[in-house]
Amino acid sequence: MLTYEQLISVLIEELEHQQINIVHTQELIDAHTLGRSLHVTCFPPNIDKRGPWVRLPLRAVISLQWPAELTVISLHGQAMIETFNQLVGQPIDTRNLLGFELTYHLPLSHAEQATADASALTKKVIDLFADQPDIEQNLDINATIQYSVNQEPVLAQLTVTRQFPILRLDRDLVEEAAIALAIELREMLPRLTIVFHAGQNESGLDPQLYLRPPTA
Repeated sequence: MLTYEQLISVLIEELEHQQINIVHTQELIDAHTLGRSLHVTCFPPNIDKRGPWVRLPLRAVISLQWPAELTVISLHGQAMIETFNQLVGQPIDTRNLLGFELTYHLPLSHAEQATADASALTKKVIDLFADQPDIEQNLDINATIQYSVNQEPVLAQLTVTRQFPILRLDRDLVEEAAIALAIELREMLPRLTIVFHAGQNESGLDPQLYLRPPTA
């Protein structure tokens, strides 16, 4: 069974191996429950991650929620893992606990926002992901319509989410999920950029710097 630190190392190594443009990482821990979370933000290739932005360009955010019980076991090392497995009578099953969630944030032009209709954009997204595995059960498209007083509704946000479950905390299975995720990012970020490129050259915000997680 891998610890949290080992799992994050596998993920970061695979992203770097596929030359994914990592922009920002964030790790959080709940001081009460000891649950942990990781968020890794990636840009398409050839986007200057040091540039300031009014609106961030197309980006993908990898999320991992690490349950508190796994934190406790990890902190006490292999001996606790073996003891826990003996107590429950079988290896820990993480299928309903653990996995990488990958969310693409798609920038919209002013014209696309003004239509307040995501149907045409949704079809474009489905066509772009058509050759990816398991999209029938694993492609969640979310559109946010924003209403303001005395203003017409606008399509404020469009995101696409994919799941990469980790069946068990074995290195081979964690690597399998991380490799599948990194390969998809390498393929889909340039592809999505061709269609969703609004706002990439607008400047104004302070840059987000990539800090490799110290645990990795």
